[in-house]
Amino acid sequence: MPRAKDLREAYNNFYVEPLRDDQEIADFYVQRPGSVSPMQDLLDRIDLASRREKYLFLGFRGSGKSTELYRLEEALDKNRFLVANYSIRDDLNLSDFDFRDFFVSMALKVYDIARVEGVPLNPDIEEDFKDFTRRITSITEEEVTSQSSAGLSWSQILTLKLSREAKTRECVRKVLDQKISDLIQRLNWLIVDIEDKSGKQLVIIVDDLDKLARGQQSEDLFYKNYQLLLEPSCYVIYTFPIPLAFHPQYENVRHAFDGDVILLQMPVKKRNGELHEVGRGFYQNVISRRIDLALLEDGVLDLAVDSTGKLSELVEVMKEASLGAHRKGQERISKGDVASALDKLRMTFDRTLTQAHKKKLLEINSCKEAREEGPDSVLTRELLFSLTAVEYQDEEGRWCEIDPMLLPLVEKWRQLL
Repeated sequence: MPRAKDLREAYNNFYVEPLRDDQEIADFYVQRPGSVSPMQDLLDRIDLASRREKYLFLGFRGSGKSTELYRLEEALDKNRFLVANYSIRDDLNLSDFDFRDFFVSMALKVYDIARVEGVPLNPDIEEDFKDFTRRITSITEEEVTSQSSAGLSWSQILTLKLSREAKTRECVRKVLDQKISDLIQRLNWLIVDIEDKSGKQLVIIVDDLDKLARGQQSEDLFYKNYQLLLEPSCYVIYTFPIPLAFHPQYENVRHAFDGDVILLQMPVKKRNGELHEVGRGFYQNVISRRIDLALLEDGVLDLAVDSTGKLSELVEVMKEASLGAHRKGQERISKGDVASALDKLRMTFDRTLTQAHKKKLLEINSCKEAREEGPDSVLTRELLFSLTAVEYQDEEGRWCEIDPMLLPLVEKWRQLL
């Protein structure tokens, strides 16, 4: 979509979704300042590695990870690599997530890439895999026949069954409680067969693991079962929720992987409170790629950028401001429209934060660090998970700060607490 020339176009250009095709990238993508982008870092690692490495890709929700992973998929040499880039949101029930479901979905995704790419599987390996997945899901021939007639593939049929039916998930988990190694063995047989037949190396990109509904789900996957994540015999990139990097176990787990690549939010202010012009310039470019700046009254650009400091939040604020201006019959977005959009988001956070959360945010605002009180404390991780606290990085290092949108509430909290 071209740069918006009116408020209707602006409203539609400011959507909080990843850029997932070449045209959207060309229209809206803004390169982050820095010597090596996270996408290039991952690309170089995969290009150079002589063994099938596993990587963690860290970032806050809405920071642009999915867009960077799409760019990575497009940049990988198609003569050398087959890429399976998928989101767990599409394949699994995130409110009832379990690591056993996760590995079933990965195996089905690998099986399906052979179909999509026209790679003929070894008949014995294929039939053994289908028989195994048939048994662990208890799918009936009637179900297969019915859904096959609707044009669904084997993997699509089982993925739908796994995501939609609690009974199926219960059955899968019961069987795999003792046979998870059997599943991973079959996953690796598929990978080896596909790579041998295609002459290409398989790269699996697992997106949206940072969007698991509860923090405990993330901890169970990455901390209790991380050894299983290392088992697939191909390259794998796992999106990793950055709040878990503040967990005491993170250092132990991090070293088990071949690399951890971080996509941090660009700051709008330095640690000392001065304006961060490079970061502000990045966010200003995000806005100017989506809307003609003639549609913004004086001061709107600075207010929107300086009051957010998070990519998805900035886009959401501009969308709401476009709507507010349109409702009032204006032709341009005013500072009042942006202020109203900010107030709406700000009050939502203020209502949902507990006193303990607010005290921790005041502490972060004061010391610019986010640390837990002890191994059993979860306050900091909850704030990072909700994006009310954010980690930044620039040439002076890393630090934490509360969401800039919440800074106007700091004095109020101090007086009340």
